[in-house]
Amino acid sequence: MLIVLFEFARNLKITRFTIDVLTQRLLHLESPRDGTSKEWARFVGLTHESVAACDQLHDALRAKFSDVQSLDSGAIAFLNAGFAELHRKIAESIARLNSFEYGTAKERSTCS
Repeated sequence: MLIVLFEFARNLKITRFTIDVLTQRLLHLESPRDGTSKEWARFVGLTHESVAACDQLHDALRAKFSDVQSLDSGAIAFLNAGFAELHRKIAESIARLNSFEYGTAKERSTCS
């Protein structure tokens, strides 16, 4: 049972770090200079919402983990499903940011 507790605590720390990195990446995005500012603003808004959803889910999982007195099969199943959903949302946010950053970098390099 200690291994299960350790894994949940580890997942909480890793996902917190990842969400913080995504937030920093969003804060440091540069607006493109090619007149697509509306598309960029839409993208940033959607990604910000996605990262905020990850943050909320993380907080809910942390609260559930903290409130669990004993990890019965129901609590373990809930936390496992929650972490699977959180990992999926984080992966989507990372993919969205990567596609924007690499697409923008690609366009910049072809324009130079």
